Amino acid sequence: MKIAIVEDDINMRKSLSLALKEEGYEVVEFKDAISALKKIDESIDLIITDIKMPKMDGIEFVKRLNSKYEVIMITGYASLEGAIECIRLGVKDFLIKPFELEELIKAIEAKRRYKEILKSKNIKHDFVIKDEKSKKILNIAKKVAKTNVPVMLLGESGVGKEEFAKFIHKESEREGEFVAINMSAIPDNLIESELFGYVKGAFTDAVADKKGLFELANKGTLFLDEIAEMPYHLQSKLLRVLQEGEFYPLGSTKPVKIDVRIISATNKNIKEMIKNNKFREDLYYRLSTIPIYIPPLRERKDDILPITKKVLENVLSELGIDNKYFSKEAEEMLLEYDWPGNVRELINVVKRAVILSENEEIKKEDLFLFKEMEECIM
Repeated sequence: MKIAIVEDDINMRKSLSLALKEEGYEVVEFKDAISALKKIDESIDLIITDIKMPKMDGIEFVKRLNSKYEVIMITGYASLEGAIECIRLGVKDFLIKPFELEELIKAIEAKRRYKEILKSKNIKHDFVIKDEKSKKILNIAKKVAKTNVPVMLLGESGVGKEEFAKFIHKESEREGEFVAINMSAIPDNLIESELFGYVKGAFTDAVADKKGLFELANKGTLFLDEIAEMPYHLQSKLLRVLQEGEFYPLGSTKPVKIDVRIISATNKNIKEMIKNNKFREDLYYRLSTIPIYIPPLRERKDDILPITKKVLENVLSELGIDNKYFSKEAEEMLLEYDWPGNVRELINVVKRAVILSENEEIKKEDLFLFKEMEECIM
């Protein structure tokens, strides 16, 4: 993330720049708004600016930006009029000096997260369907997309469940964003705040209100990947949201009404988990109004080469390579392989082959599919 700091106080500017660089951000500095206006470009993701500055103050600076950039305003001279004007101009983050670095980082990360979600509004699915089994699933997905009923995608890890979820959202008539969360990738103690958000003061580090993913996905689709990993104590809260169409952010006594389409996914045996009291049966039936099973790649062989060619095009474009192609022997090996990692493994194999192959023709030896070959490059 590239951040521009516009601050006339050199000590403040340098200390902010150093601190943000240590946090991993790319930073550029400007001593006044006029010089910033001359040099900022589309590479800038966020601007942090003071209000009180010579030549041009921060409010006039924001007006000149014409809503093209996300802005965090900082000032040591807070006033109600100034805050109101900032809000009117679309600046929602207003930090009063002196402030803690953690407070600024939270504001920056909120901007980054929101920007990523906005990008997902124009979501693109990137999968190829040629096999007859896949075509049948796609037809089901198209029918389901026109409704608002919950869908549960089942199948082994790596079969492309998120791509099917994106396809359903794309084919739907929902106006909001496609928002995804992977339950297995987030610590248990953070899942609740990620899903439902919180209000300022809900806990020690809650220095400002934060919208949860349910609210960000309002009028759109929320994809709950690895739903079987959801902590049991939170499942009842999710069930209530599905039943009532509302939720309470952490620390709030006011419910937030939402209209969200839920698509969930898992590679686990949910019914076995229900028997072992690890997943709520009532939640399962709420989420799986339409269950869709996606077969493993080894059971839809006719998808392998079309997917391979599509991935190859993407990798060549990404790496700036003019041309590479798979030999007949390499294609035969791809078709014969069992693909325990499914589409995810196929993508990795193609990327590896493009990088390691020395000629335009990618030979079977470049695939490194055999165990002994994989051991050679470990």
